[in-house]
Amino acid sequence: MKRLLIATVIALAAVACSKETQTTTPAASKEKTYPMTATIVSRDPAKNTVNLDNKEVPGEMGAMKMDYELRGAKAADLPADGTPVVVTVHDVNGSYYITDVKPQK
Repeated sequence: MKRLLIATVIALAAVACSKETQTTTPAASKEKTYPMTATIVSRDPAKNTVNLDNKEVPGEMGAMKMDYELRGAKAADLPADGTPVVVTVHDVNGSYYITDVKPQK
């Protein structure tokens, strides 16, 4: 009988701990992507970032100048400063980076 009581207490403690862990674990990252038109203002090849003067993306982002981390390419290989471009913006819980930088047609 004593062993059954000890086993029950241990089982209840394990269940309580697992529920606590589940409720305190942060939510999984949610990523949104959308196209954005902008003009290249400047770049920092050492940090692989690019400063863009972007147009408003309705419902997502206002028009502004901002530095973006560049992924999938090197900042030095982008079109010249002053070039209008179309990029893909990746928004991961409010942190932004860009990919697919192409001259605007």
